[in-house]
Amino acid sequence: MDSIRAALRKMLGPNAGIGVTDPAVPSDLWPEETSAMSRAIPKRRTEFAAGRKAARIAMAELDLPPIAIPQGADRAPIWPKGISGSISHCAQCCIAVVAQTAHYPTIGIDVEAADPLDNDLIPVVCTPAEQVWLRDAPDFGLAAKMIFSAKEAVYKAQYPLTGKIIGFDAVSLIIDEDRFSVAANPTLPTLKGTILIQEGLILSVAHV
Repeated sequence: MDSIRAALRKMLGPNAGIGVTDPAVPSDLWPEETSAMSRAIPKRRTEFAAGRKAARIAMAELDLPPIAIPQGADRAPIWPKGISGSISHCAQCCIAVVAQTAHYPTIGIDVEAADPLDNDLIPVVCTPAEQVWLRDAPDFGLAAKMIFSAKEAVYKAQYPLTGKIIGFDAVSLIIDEDRFSVAANPTLPTLKGTILIQEGLILSVAHV
């Protein structure tokens, strides 16, 4: 967990709070958060609670008081005024990042297992331009999974600003080693981000 936190700190710098928790360890939900999980299976409830715990850890790093983080009708977390944030989880960990909007007007994070993307999903996830870039990648399937993760982070970052549900084809990434940006798109904000692999996990962060 410490190395994941350190990797995220390198990606985001000092102006973001970072929380990392284990989704296998039960965490308590605040009363305002429980309604979102009233019909959830135990595994989903545990993951949800771990994500909220991670968010409160991240907020504490910014000297913000611990508060409930309810889920909106669109299933997105409802952050306090003046705060941007994002939560993601996989089998190994839950991650939350938060920031003052003065530093990060919006932010999105994604974590995925660092294994290849299924071949039949590559044309669904990757645009023609991205598929050309993949031809030169040392590990075609893993590079495609990294594009998938980066696009998940981009989706989370753009949604608070646009309110739009977008598909993978709405975003074409320009990738330069561990950094990426979104090719010009008049309907989306100008987003950029960082992607890397740490402890067998793909970590992607996108922000304005």
